Amino acid sequence: QEMEKMTKKIKKLEKETIIWRTKWENNNKALLQMAEEKTVRDKEYKAFQIKLDRLEKLCRALQTERNELNERVEVLKEQVSGRAAGEDLALPATQPCPGPEAPKELNTASRSAPGGPLDAAPRPAKEKPARSAGAVPGIESV
Repeated sequence: QEMEKMTKKIKKLEKETIIWRTKWENNNKALLQMAEEKTVRDKEYKAFQIKLDRLEKLCRALQTERNELNERVEVLKEQVSGRAAGEDLALPATQPCPGPEAPKELNTASRSAPGGPLDAAPRPAKEKPARSAGAVPGIESV
């Protein structure tokens, strides 16, 4: 009888070990699959982060370019209104700057603060005097 009890216990324990082994294997497979999905999502996240950074840089560059063009329009409006009234003013904002300096300013403006916030309003306020001086000759030549 004790032998039968022991064999029953052994069979029962073997069944339990098989059940636990299959559960562990299934959980391990699920874990590996989740790890693969996580690596894929991490790669996608990095790609989207790079795209977002590029879009932020582009947005900042476009905002500064828009502000520069608005300044040029204002300067040209002042020139046109001054000429229409018969005034011949030599505005300091319309004096040409040396050619190579203006593109350098544009390049530095488009490459500023790669991961910073998007509000570029304070930035053009600092750059207005330098940009308005170099901006007008480019439009007059076109």
